Amino acid sequence: MSIQNREELLFLYEIKDCNPNGDPLDENKPRLDPETGVATVTDVRIKRTIRDYLYNVKKLEILVRDTFDEGGYLKDGKGRCKDYFDNANLSETDNIAQIVEKLEKSISSQCIDIRLFGCTLPVEYGNGKNVKKSSVQITGPVQFNGFNRSLHKVSPIFIQGTAAFASQGQATQKSFREDHLLPYACIGVYGVINENAAETSGLNESDIPLLYEGLWKGTENLISRSKMGHQPLALMRIVYKNGYRIGDLAGRISLESEKEDIQIRSTHDYKINADGLIGAIQGAVNSVNKIEIFQDPRVKFTFNGKDGSLVELIKNSGITPQKLVIG
Repeated sequence: MSIQNREELLFLYEIKDCNPNGDPLDENKPRLDPETGVATVTDVRIKRTIRDYLYNVKKLEILVRDTFDEGGYLKDGKGRCKDYFDNANLSETDNIAQIVEKLEKSISSQCIDIRLFGCTLPVEYGNGKNVKKSSVQITGPVQFNGFNRSLHKVSPIFIQGTAAFASQGQATQKSFREDHLLPYACIGVYGVINENAAETSGLNESDIPLLYEGLWKGTENLISRSKMGHQPLALMRIVYKNGYRIGDLAGRISLESEKEDIQIRSTHDYKINADGLIGAIQGAVNSVNKIEIFQDPRVKFTFNGKDGSLVELIKNSGITPQKLVIG
């Protein structure tokens, strides 16, 4: 059964001495907003974290992953689409609309990432003059901000080290390795789950816990050299009634510190001001079915001048306790 209620999520995580999202057009340096100096992480990077966890750890099929043809070449979109022809029960008598409809059902039923995030995939069925062309287009009910931002300014550092091997044959010494890293960043991620789009993608209630697990544990699971240093800090899930949503949850919090932004190095150096966030929830409480919160106790929040965990502050704000679930 597809989901019935709209949801919003706010996810906070920290990174230490790593590159949260390199820009391939700029020497893979950490992405920055040039006007504000904050770090940015794309929605594609967040989705990749979730996809990799669901595929590698939960052993669930995903569409968006590297696959290879018989010659050992990486498949393009058309080649990846053909992987689902057999299970779609396609027939040469099908018109292109029927082919697309069958493929959409086949792909979404098998691939959890498509039920979550949707896809656009080219379709070519048949041979020669009889080939039929179109595209699979599934709108994803789960969407994140295109750019998710750190809650403070950052200052990248450039380091050099010795590589494991020489850069070319007949060399007498190893080459040098160059890295661009951020010493620290606390990053806020905002997402929405749309119940209307869930009807066409096939997203169901059993997929939702896997999404949140992939976001939290997938972040913990980032262990490559450039990503080692990721740690989830807090995750809030708000389930609404009647299609309501507050909007821009990440924009309703701010970081407070006695240190300069670029001097911040750990959760001990700051608190998260949740005045705007909790105030917005108070104003929308009659449209809220449930709030779920997971939190690392290291990060501290403030509301109306009082410090505590996000759970404690929401409880003390007058929001009905029955609506609050502690993860």
